[in-house]
Amino acid sequence: MVKTALASRWMPAIAALVAFALTLPSITNGLEIDDHLYRARVLEGWPAARSADHMFEFADPDRPDGVRAAMASGELSWWAAPHLRWRYLRPLAALTHHAEFAAFERGGEPWMHLHSVLWMAALAALVAALYRRIFGATWVAGLAALLYAVNDGHGFTVGWLANRCSLMAAAFGIAALLAHDRLRRDGWRPGAVLGPLALAATLLSSEEGLAVAGLVAAYAVVLDRGPRRFAALVPYAAVFAAWYIAYRALGHGVEGTGSYTDPFGHPIVYAIQALQRVPILIHSELGALPADLWEVYFVRHGLTWVMVAAGAGFLAILVYAFWRLARGDRVARFWALGFVLSLGFVCGPHPTDRHLLVVGVAGSALIARFLAAWAERRQHGELVPRGATGIAVAFVAIHLVFAPILLPVRARLPGALSRGLARIDALVPADAALAQQDLVLVNVPFKYLCNFASVVRRSSGGVSPRRWRCLGVSADPVRVSRPDATTLVLRPAEGYLRYFEDTNVRSRQVPFAAGDRVELPDFAIVVERVTADARPAEVAFHFAVPLEDASLRWRVWRDGGYRPFVPPPIGGSLELPADRFAFGDLMERP
Repeated sequence: MVKTALASRWMPAIAALVAFALTLPSITNGLEIDDHLYRARVLEGWPAARSADHMFEFADPDRPDGVRAAMASGELSWWAAPHLRWRYLRPLAALTHHAEFAAFERGGEPWMHLHSVLWMAALAALVAALYRRIFGATWVAGLAALLYAVNDGHGFTVGWLANRCSLMAAAFGIAALLAHDRLRRDGWRPGAVLGPLALAATLLSSEEGLAVAGLVAAYAVVLDRGPRRFAALVPYAAVFAAWYIAYRALGHGVEGTGSYTDPFGHPIVYAIQALQRVPILIHSELGALPADLWEVYFVRHGLTWVMVAAGAGFLAILVYAFWRLARGDRVARFWALGFVLSLGFVCGPHPTDRHLLVVGVAGSALIARFLAAWAERRQHGELVPRGATGIAVAFVAIHLVFAPILLPVRARLPGALSRGLARIDALVPADAALAQQDLVLVNVPFKYLCNFASVVRRSSGGVSPRRWRCLGVSADPVRVSRPDATTLVLRPAEGYLRYFEDTNVRSRQVPFAAGDRVELPDFAIVVERVTADARPAEVAFHFAVPLEDASLRWRVWRDGGYRPFVPPPIGGSLELPADRFAFGDLMERP
């Protein structure tokens, strides 16, 4: 009876309904940090054309005035790489955000989240339809569709509005593969046009859609047996070439950030990182250790090797058992090759489940095929490879029992962070006098408490200071000294940019040197000393007025809030104590 239900022609609709129901709780999430930035830009008067090209832009060295303005507003930290480029070409996704923020202004968040949930439902339906094309109208196709629909790794992606671009790219990408399959197997001529068009929509939604190329290539290598199977890929290659030329010509790309490595600009660095990130992503997709934990815990504690080792060990066991169960299965080979190739396209960003929407299409198919092969062996009384039963039980527990429970929980996590950002904003001064002052944050222990606070204030429409001055981010003790009337010198015990999350606007590949200087209006920053690994160890901040001037509003993060700070007297010093803060603290009331 279960197999009959899974083989039903209604399975795409069922998968869509399941994905919709399990991610629907995210409609109360509100806005996360990037969402606030996009809303602020639209409400500050950006036209749709500018949003289409610049919505997903965080820094552009070709527009130095814009970079300086972003630093002055607090949107960009002073320690950003001198030639930081962080621009994505995502016009289709950008226009959906622009239309919503223009229509709803400072409201309507539930409707925006419902929009994202509907994209997830559409993606689940398209994936289910693809499985029925590849596996046939079988219960295995239905099982794979169910596994994909309940995958808890999709939760954060759906629940964070800024990640709608990934949902759109994945949906258009799977539509492209469906059209290509119908063209090659059924001779469906519209597929020759619709497939490349869908790929174009994929790339104009998000560059993450490149992962679909792994599935298309695997299809040509393994499944396509028709004449000119590789020639059929030429239109897709032409679309990619046109996109890439436009991407570079318009100044899009990523350079200087520690959060993303451009595979085209730095192929060797990318390949080295992939060796570390692929095991983490494989374990996240097929196993029980979410890649999201890498950023929030493992990398911060120097335990990346634990996730890499766990992923590599899990992969070795899985490959052995799967080879014994499903060797000779051409469809399984297609999904396996597609899984590996698509993984190769998602190792640019730091490891996170948000980048596994396309990879997960092959991952869910592999799990379903493994469970089917295991069940068939047992049903016919055949020998089951050693360890296969344990893996099968683990797959069922992780992906069919716990995943549907965790999916709505993880879809709601961005909401907890959103409420944390709102609480942080409430701690920032909001009196009318602030509009004529520079707000100087001497030190905060976590990046969200620094320049992100300025973005939330702009988005919410509250009183913003004339300028934001976030001097540094350090959870360690910080020595503060004052050599003269207008200068403050900070010396964190372990230097700045100590943790991975601090490198989002400056990669460790862009070192500091003593004497580095950043000039901003009425403000200059000079790196006096650096650590052994070329991070700022001592920084002098030169103001245009005495530190007691009424135009400066001083604050420091202490005891769960932005507390008033009094600069030491000339020639004096003081020490700020260590203050630990992390992602999880955003979910707690200060």
